[in-house]
Amino acid sequence: MKNTPVDPFRSIVPPLYLGISYEFNSVEEGAQIFENPALGYAYGRMGNPTVTAFEKWLAKVEGVKEGSVWATSSGLSALSLLFWGLTAKSLGRPKRVVISPYIYGGSFHQLQLWRNDHDCEVVFVDNPFSLFSWEKAIKPGAAFVFLETPTNPTLDIFDIKTIAKIAHTYNTFLVVDNTVTPVLQKPLELGADAILYSVTKALNRQSTGLGGALIGSPRFLQETEKTLNDYHISTGAIMHPLSAYFTLLNRTTLQRDMELFSANALQVAQVLEGHTKVKKVHYPFLPSSANYALARRQMTSGGGLLSFELESFEGARRLVKSLQSARLAPHLGDENENLIIHPASTTHSKLSPEELSKVRISPELVRLSVSLGEMDELISELDEVLKTL
Repeated sequence: MKNTPVDPFRSIVPPLYLGISYEFNSVEEGAQIFENPALGYAYGRMGNPTVTAFEKWLAKVEGVKEGSVWATSSGLSALSLLFWGLTAKSLGRPKRVVISPYIYGGSFHQLQLWRNDHDCEVVFVDNPFSLFSWEKAIKPGAAFVFLETPTNPTLDIFDIKTIAKIAHTYNTFLVVDNTVTPVLQKPLELGADAILYSVTKALNRQSTGLGGALIGSPRFLQETEKTLNDYHISTGAIMHPLSAYFTLLNRTTLQRDMELFSANALQVAQVLEGHTKVKKVHYPFLPSSANYALARRQMTSGGGLLSFELESFEGARRLVKSLQSARLAPHLGDENENLIIHPASTTHSKLSPEELSKVRISPELVRLSVSLGEMDELISELDEVLKTL
């Protein structure tokens, strides 16, 4: 279990510790902490009281014990920690991982690099909508299975409970990227062994903190805790205390905000679905969505991200450039700003045309992340711009 931050002044707001070095009472104490960082603080790369406070809070949100969270410098560093840790020789797991291709572009590219440059087999599931394809990919053995649901940017939903059962049949961990829907979906309760977050997005909600997190179930920790602790410290992947602090300041409104994000996104999705210039809308809580029944089973609402397809790339380009009530930026989950982006040319630009086609990210696709504000202005402007296309 990781150490508990001590605030001598007992502030009701989590204190911000920016110091990177901590004094020992004795040589013996220093030796003990370096041997087991859970006993205290020594150096910023090994732990920080503000980051520990964030980890404790996130553990509570996910219903796991303190010490079950590794806070990292970014979402991609959390994925890197997972990959390094679970393919470590000390765990004795296969040097093989099974991945859904329907994942964030940065994650996809990182795993491509692993596949090309490291002594580890990275297997992308042929058809992640087919449970047979999952079993076929998992059966030979794997260090872990990784999927994202809802997916960014196409908002596809995968059956966590069933895929977890398949993974467990073959003694494999299932890790779920839950970045889009914190608190709205509980992967650990559905059978997943670990959750990955880009904390930068909906958990932070103010575009003020870059960070990631990996949260493990008791079964996951029993096997991996020592190895992941070692890699977390040795790779320097710890979250910056400012990112932890800013996210903690936003902690009390997380449930309320995610529900409002969801209501706003559904409102916009319903309007776009009825527009003559929109070919298709991707949002899991639209009754017309192929994912609707599954989404209702494993989520309480759909989150603040949606995407939609227009008639042409030129139409998509003109829309994202023209819209004034949404900022053109590669981010999502900001409470103050509507954010719009063209995924094929930005967030997923490392994918080849064939890979983009396979995961249904077309040149006509636009991604929209709604804010917590009123949607009237955004909806009105979307209608006006779409009519000109």
